[in-house]
Amino acid sequence: MGWDYIINEALSQGPKYVSDFRVKVIGVGGGGSNSISRLSTMGLGAEMIAVNTDRMHVRTLNVPKKVIIGENYTGGKGVGGNMDLGETIARQSAKSLYKLVDGADMVFVLSSLGGGTGGGAGPVVAELAKESRALVVSIVTMPFKAEGKRRWENAQAALEKFRKVSNTVIVLDNNRLLELASKVPIKKAFMVMDVLIGDLIKNVVETVSKPSFMNIDFSDLDTIMRRGGTATILYGEGEYYSPEDAVVDALNNPLMEIDYRGATGALIHITGSPSMTLRTVYKISEGITSGIRDDAEVKIGARIDPKFRNKIKITTILTGVHTPYTENQDLGVHNSAALSDFIPMVY
Repeated sequence: MGWDYIINEALSQGPKYVSDFRVKVIGVGGGGSNSISRLSTMGLGAEMIAVNTDRMHVRTLNVPKKVIIGENYTGGKGVGGNMDLGETIARQSAKSLYKLVDGADMVFVLSSLGGGTGGGAGPVVAELAKESRALVVSIVTMPFKAEGKRRWENAQAALEKFRKVSNTVIVLDNNRLLELASKVPIKKAFMVMDVLIGDLIKNVVETVSKPSFMNIDFSDLDTIMRRGGTATILYGEGEYYSPEDAVVDALNNPLMEIDYRGATGALIHITGSPSMTLRTVYKISEGITSGIRDDAEVKIGARIDPKFRNKIKITTILTGVHTPYTENQDLGVHNSAALSDFIPMVY
């Protein structure tokens, strides 16, 4: 039996894989609920839930499951930016909120920080999800600096709470969105952020639940993110024949200010055409991880998509990174570094 026969036999095999991986995505507050409404059209393979204190806003959302909390406190008119009230309402509604998260293997909590419901109730939802033994990933957005010092300080305080109750917190920055989509109409600009979030969630769900030629199971995902700390998303695209461009694109477009050097974990998902090789996947992964800690936990997933033709897409979560948004930093020492320090030759 020659190698050609073995290789051809391997190419003809289609892996069979069945998963009952259960994911819930919960948007808390105005910004988080808006994201859920936009994400609901993307077919992410997860249950989508919006939670808010503003009755009128909730009614406008295109979401399968909408929950209003705290009507006896606010009359359904929101909390007016009061995070303490948002937290009180969530704790008073703990029994009903727990039912929303119960039974999930993984819960994503989406919140725009700076407001009262997202910053006050959001961490309570994450805490309840963690108590249910789900893997909890909070994706939070920092406000525009033009929104004022008070809102920024509220956002930082809320972020600290999210960090304490979540397994991993992914921090996105609206100020970076200004740079990435400065000329895009406002509705489409926020959609850019949601598409990135949606792509992340979809990749995570499909990586665990669908067959891939490099597969990541839930225990792998849990290893990376159970104690992930603060994390960021990197996203890049490039041509199959120049994968280094996709690596550079990913490293050049973080939606938060971070130092990669302290990263303690990396979850890398690569999608490419049927012509994508194992060597290409290896070199891309090497390019992404070359600047992080030597003892970092790294998991790689790769999927073939015929629609990609000669394209490659990289979505990466780096965990345990340093960010200036919090006082108590994650592991790793903050050192400024040039992009070239992180990119080896990729071919």
